Amino acid sequence: MHTPPVVSSQAWETARQQLLVKEKAQTRARDALAAERRRMPWMAVETAYAFEGPAGKASLLDLFDGRRQLIVYRAFFEPGVFGWPDHACRGCSMVADQVAHLAHLNARDTTLVFVSRAPQADIARLKARMGWEMPWFTITDSFDADFGVDEWHGTNAFIREGEKVF
Repeated sequence: MHTPPVVSSQAWETARQQLLVKEKAQTRARDALAAERRRMPWMAVETAYAFEGPAGKASLLDLFDGRRQLIVYRAFFEPGVFGWPDHACRGCSMVADQVAHLAHLNARDTTLVFVSRAPQADIARLKARMGWEMPWFTITDSFDADFGVDEWHGTNAFIREGEKVF
């Protein structure tokens, strides 16, 4: 096994300080990129997307649940996914396992929902078996394709101003 050289504590500290300079530059570059992303123009969502939820039909606006911000995670749980209908995509399941109590997001005027092409009965069964509590809706139209998450998992974020969604 090839290992890095063994050095004195002074040489190690020098190497660490040199790496720290690079790490800080990377942090500044990432922060600048994030700021650039926040300044991107908005796109109005003008299509009336329809979903099916535990309580019946829901619009994209309904998914906000009265909050200003919406995060939609497109999870692969549908025919054709390995393990269907007992299992969702492994990566998507790992993401679902990491969703903490949503009160923290909700307190920040943000709603998180999962969406899939699976019927609600299958979603309810999977959520119950896995102990997942996040809202999870069935996609009934071209929502996933229109937002570039029809062939792979993905996350989309939306802002609501009154009845308008961006």
